[in-house]
Amino acid sequence: MDMNVRQLEVLRTMIRTGSVSETARRLGMSQPAASKILGAIEQDLGMTLFSRANGRLHTTREAQDLFPEIERIFGDMATFRQRAAELREGRAGEVRVASAPVLGTLLLPAAMSRFGTENPGVRFDAVVMPTPEIIERVRSNRADLALVQAIPDDTLVVAARLCHGRVVCILPPGHPLADRPRVTPNDLAHERIITFHPGAPTGDRIRETFRDCGVVMEQTVLTNQAFFAASLVRNRVGVALVDSLFPFGEYLPELVVVPLEPEIRLTLNALSSRLRPLTPVAQNFVRTLATVAAELVGTHPGVLPPERSD
Repeated sequence: MDMNVRQLEVLRTMIRTGSVSETARRLGMSQPAASKILGAIEQDLGMTLFSRANGRLHTTREAQDLFPEIERIFGDMATFRQRAAELREGRAGEVRVASAPVLGTLLLPAAMSRFGTENPGVRFDAVVMPTPEIIERVRSNRADLALVQAIPDDTLVVAARLCHGRVVCILPPGHPLADRPRVTPNDLAHERIITFHPGAPTGDRIRETFRDCGVVMEQTVLTNQAFFAASLVRNRVGVALVDSLFPFGEYLPELVVVPLEPEIRLTLNALSSRLRPLTPVAQNFVRTLATVAAELVGTHPGVLPPERSD
């Protein structure tokens, strides 16, 4: 006989109570059924677990030695059930996120901090990389969520509309344009520009805006990181055109951040695969991302609310 959970439960209760009738009552079964199970267990184990003396049953030394192991098994089962409940309710598990740099410096760390504090059983696998690599990572099931600018891709769906950003110009202190409320491509016609590579969504839109304004952009440095671009500005390499969703005031407070006009808005979404539903924990994390993004709208000048979807 292979002992099952119900049989172990009968044995455990019998050792605890020392009474077949009380064991049967607690487990909602008949006394003969409880006695039959206990006899089958003894036969299967090949040892006597209960002895009768003065009209009462007493646990043998073998039963007493087995009791801690039985308790451990039930403890493991309780842990298993708790873990299953946490996974089902989205309070445990792993969230795999691939983020564009613009979201990986401001929104994602804040959301991970909050969600991890509220759900200590959750693990994160988070990477920051270029958008094409992010999309491929989600397609190949190596990430649950892609945090990127809105892009047309029929293999992905919008899990949450997070926010808008915009392109800003980063200037060193004392620069002639630092007092302007905004700058235009014409203002930057003779500046040494630090910006993103061709092929990057933001970089392509910046170049398109300059072309539409009839301005040739002097590209001094091409990069994929807003923080690195801002660091170059601090070292007087040039001025930078980058995404606004970076905590410049926290890390580089001496620099001046001025919006670019015409405005280039960046729609920022959490995307997931159309073919695989999100796990409960990933769904819960998406809600935290949306909440943190909404809070940033009121505290970060470069974060704007998302457009309402129909």
